[in-house]
Amino acid sequence: MQFVYKYVDNVPVISFKRDDGSLVGYDIDLFGEEVISVLMEDTVKLAFDLRNNPYLNSFGLGELINIRHFFMERGISCVLIIENKKIHKLLEMVGIEDLFETVASEDQI
Repeated sequence: MQFVYKYVDNVPVISFKRDDGSLVGYDIDLFGEEVISVLMEDTVKLAFDLRNNPYLNSFGLGELINIRHFFMERGISCVLIIENKKIHKLLEMVGIEDLFETVASEDQI
């Protein structure tokens, strides 16, 4: 498992422990099932904390889109916690900033 999680106001917040530009580094469906196994039954929102990620590469962007797709199919919306202006700019440049709700801190979820 390449992530850690905690609950903030009943919203699970997933943090990734990678610094190579990717997020998961393995099959998104397997990752999604691992996350689903730790969620409360009535979860409708999930936050991904990217504050410890120094950057995202193209693989990480692909993973992010696939993660969103996996959870949206299951009725779970995805929020990104991002402070890094470079990651914000990257999402904007590739045209996917509108796919995600983004916040700067956990208290804004």
